[in-house]
Amino acid sequence: MTVDKTMQGLLDETVTTFVQNEIAPYDIQIDRKRGLPDGLFDRMADLGFLNAILPREYGGAELPMTSAARLINQLAVGNASVAVMVEGQYKTLFQLMKYGDEEIQREYLPRAQHEILAFSNTEPSGGSNPSGNQTWAKQRADGKWVINGDKVMITNGTLARNYIITTKTGEDEFTCFMVDDRMPGFSYGEVENFIGLRGIPCGEIVLQDVVVDEHHMIGKRGQGLVVFNQAHADARVLMGAVLTGIMEHELAIAKEYANQRRAGQILLRDMQVTQEKIARVAMSKEMTRLAYEHAARMRDAGEPTDEIAAMIKCFGSQVAVKAGDEVLQLLGGYGYSADYPVEHLIRDARAMEIAEGTVEKMHTEISTAEFAKEG
Repeated sequence: MTVDKTMQGLLDETVTTFVQNEIAPYDIQIDRKRGLPDGLFDRMADLGFLNAILPREYGGAELPMTSAARLINQLAVGNASVAVMVEGQYKTLFQLMKYGDEEIQREYLPRAQHEILAFSNTEPSGGSNPSGNQTWAKQRADGKWVINGDKVMITNGTLARNYIITTKTGEDEFTCFMVDDRMPGFSYGEVENFIGLRGIPCGEIVLQDVVVDEHHMIGKRGQGLVVFNQAHADARVLMGAVLTGIMEHELAIAKEYANQRRAGQILLRDMQVTQEKIARVAMSKEMTRLAYEHAARMRDAGEPTDEIAAMIKCFGSQVAVKAGDEVLQLLGGYGYSADYPVEHLIRDARAMEIAEGTVEKMHTEISTAEFAKEG
């Protein structure tokens, strides 16, 4: 599915205006206060940002991945935490729409209008590699499943009320289930004190004898790693949109400063050392944009995106950190000051060298995919 130019133009105008008026003015405040301004979440929900990718029968606009990524990119220009909140929502909804049966979709998709959904795999015992996970789901004689475990470092954890989780259903078997905080035995744990993306929580859920029906299984029994890997691939494409937005923000700061600041009688913009920095940031931004937009089109066409998604996450996160450092150096003392946004943009970008699989893991995945092409 594609969005026609008129609809896309209206969407772009709505999102851009909202970002300029409702997000960008509070960018530093969101980082410092570790949360969204009062009313921002509700206004985003009222505008349909949370459920925009859903079918129209569930109140959505049926946005394809290309338009969803574009929306997230625009949000990220204002503040990366807000964009990552929506990225985590879309990542989870994509899996629920693809792998959930009709009954679970009817139960949970309508909630996306005003509630956050999250995807959770990481446990205290391990992260990207689920082999060490200790969360178990065991089936009772009546067919219901009983889940026990602890999930940590969840994007939107404690903000979200609904979670797709990976569990063991056998010694070497993984299965995904949908759980929510209305269920007996579900509780929230600690929120991490992370240094970046501080506008949204990264928290813990604890499951103690949580009972779910068979239809709460997302995908088939034993298909958990398939769902998990697809969630990773979708998230990494959308992270490319976030990282591009961060670099757009960095670039705008650099250009504004270079247009006003002088070294003696020379504007910084006219100095070659400044031009080199601006060029490097602009190239990094545009290469990341081209990559995530291409991957989004592949996703909409039903093509696998695992390798290119890993490339986007790996390349984009590293160049966004470097771009932030270039801008910090250009601004000098102002760049190093917490009263200006550059330092938190670097921290936000740095988080993405770890989230959804570390850069080192991306190297392994990319290399494995390349060797698999031999012969």
